[in-house]
Amino acid sequence: MAQQLLNAVIHKLEKETGAPAHIIEAQQCLDITDTPLKDLVNQVHAVYANREAKSYGKFDPELNSVSAEPHLSALKDSPNPDFLALSKIMMQVLKDKADAQNFATGGHVLMAESAGNGARWFVVAILNSKSGTAISEDLRVMQAPHLDVEGIRFAGRVNFTDWTAGTERYISFLKGKSNDVSQYFQKFLGCSTVQQDLQDTRNLVKAVKQFATDQGLSDDVRETLLKEVYRVADERATQKMPLDLSELSNRVWPADPDALRTAFATSNPPIADGFVPRKRGLDGLTRFSAKASNWKLEFDREAIQDHTIEFNDAEGTITIRNLPADVLANLMAEFSVSNQPEAEEAADHIHPIEQLANA
Repeated sequence: MAQQLLNAVIHKLEKETGAPAHIIEAQQCLDITDTPLKDLVNQVHAVYANREAKSYGKFDPELNSVSAEPHLSALKDSPNPDFLALSKIMMQVLKDKADAQNFATGGHVLMAESAGNGARWFVVAILNSKSGTAISEDLRVMQAPHLDVEGIRFAGRVNFTDWTAGTERYISFLKGKSNDVSQYFQKFLGCSTVQQDLQDTRNLVKAVKQFATDQGLSDDVRETLLKEVYRVADERATQKMPLDLSELSNRVWPADPDALRTAFATSNPPIADGFVPRKRGLDGLTRFSAKASNWKLEFDREAIQDHTIEFNDAEGTITIRNLPADVLANLMAEFSVSNQPEAEEAADHIHPIEQLANA
């Protein structure tokens, strides 16, 4: 998502495994009109948004005094905050958390405040460089190290707009491949995760259905996908085990797991990776239900596959075939009773001569 950049700074956290960290502070904030900087921040937001391994939560009151929360609160609420000063204080908090974690590593720390899509954001990401090559002006191959934005391991975002509105989950952060290593970054944010397993289950169902629609899948392929997702998620629900979205993508959509991972990562509402599925939230994968003010419709999706139930989108109608005998009898009785008053009313309006003729 394209962002309007409001503030940005880059400090450096030098940290070797098992050794104390050292901070190299920026002397001033960056020029927010600088095109390469705006491109970098937008790229960080895009890469972050496309990662499915994220956790969601809110600030933990027990961690406020030893985290970035009070400084982010000052940034959020102040009409004219000193972004550079606040970022330096947060760097000290980050250093303290990194020092407490033996396997934590450092890098360039980007802190940026931006606005986009009706929300105000704070993003923090630790960026590392990786080796590369380029062609010089004299057509020679030369080494050209560059920021490895695609390989971001530690990053978090705070939605100031949702925080102000009092929503339950307004912070997100990358989980990382090793939770024990990424915990120091979570502690830096002062974030506690908010479990919403039933809601995440429903969000998963919605995301899978939307993926099937966006991919233009045939009815058979779509139903097979829904069944596979249900099978894996139901297994996790039975075992009360967390669901890994990346693993799920590999199992149910091996032809192009990255496409499904991206769908999970960018779903709206978002899905927290590692939630424990709830069985009653999975019904939408095997059953269809809908209701209006005076009727309710519910059926297993197998009825669509075997064409027992067909939908005509042009006419806005549903056809149900092969009704059981008892259902037919009930319908015939119901509709004959329903039509009887109309028949009697019509008889009341027959002319006396016609009544005699009929007699």
